Amino acid sequence: MKKKILGIVITLVIMMGMMVSQVNAATISASNTDVNKGDELTVTVNLENPTQAIDLVLTYDANSFEYVKGSVSSSIGDLTVNDTVAGEVRLSAASATNSTTSVTYTFVAKENTDAAAFNASGLVTESGEEFTVDSVSVSVVEKEEPTQPENPEQPTNPEQPSTENPGETTNNEQNGSETNTDAPLVDENGKVITKLPQTGVNVYTVIAGIVVVAIATVFVVRKIRK
Repeated sequence: MKKKILGIVITLVIMMGMMVSQVNAATISASNTDVNKGDELTVTVNLENPTQAIDLVLTYDANSFEYVKGSVSSSIGDLTVNDTVAGEVRLSAASATNSTTSVTYTFVAKENTDAAAFNASGLVTESGEEFTVDSVSVSVVEKEEPTQPENPEQPTNPEQPSTENPGETTNNEQNGSETNTDAPLVDENGKVITKLPQTGVNVYTVIAGIVVVAIATVFVVRKIRK
């Protein structure tokens, strides 16, 4: 008989423990565990089971974070926030009909820190039981400014190529720096040309013929005029 009673008591204790753990199950998380200075951060306490009343204290590093606002996942009456104590925010809300499953806090990172802890404590739900929630740590780092690429060296202007074609020679180079109009004509071997090319006629004979024709022409013209 005693063994049966003892077994029943143990079973009831186990059942009560399971019920309490089911009611009190809650977790805390941060939107990011590494944030830049000046960025916003949200810290959320999630309840496994909905509650119509909640009271929660969240402590934080006031040197590294600035509290902005608090909210619940649904409307459960007027939300009361007490942040008069530096580094501590107390949030309370209750409703006769609506329930909530989470509480969210918004912060702004102020100063760099390796690991700033957010601790949720004194959580009380509609069951009236109080328990402590785990903590979460967040690091704040300096925001990196985008680096400007170095200006590449401007290429130097290549030397302008000469407009003269190096493969060509000028007339002056072909004929000499100065052209001598009185110099006799010479062939490619440097000999004075005395005969017209191709015909082989003596140059002086041609000149003499031209002079004779010119004199005869003048003589004829004078005769006609008389």
